[in-house]
Amino acid sequence: MGIFGPFVYENKKKEKFWLHSKQRGKVTLYFFTKNPIGALPSIPKGFEVVENPKTGMPYLRKKKVSGFFGLRKKEEKKV
Repeated sequence: MGIFGPFVYENKKKEKFWLHSKQRGKVTLYFFTKNPIGALPSIPKGFEVVENPKTGMPYLRKKKVSGFFGLRKKEEKKV
């Protein structure tokens, strides 16, 4: 939904959460709230939304890279 409004995530309980961010020095913290005011328009590049299976609360994590091109330089030397 990021094109026409803020990014919203609906969990398994049909609750809606909006993505927000906060700067803490050089670090950017991303978090979800039930308040749509001031929400971000989209997910940051390289991140994905994951839902906590027990609570249903969404959170962001870095995307896991897979496949040949996802190998790190140390792993490429082993191959």
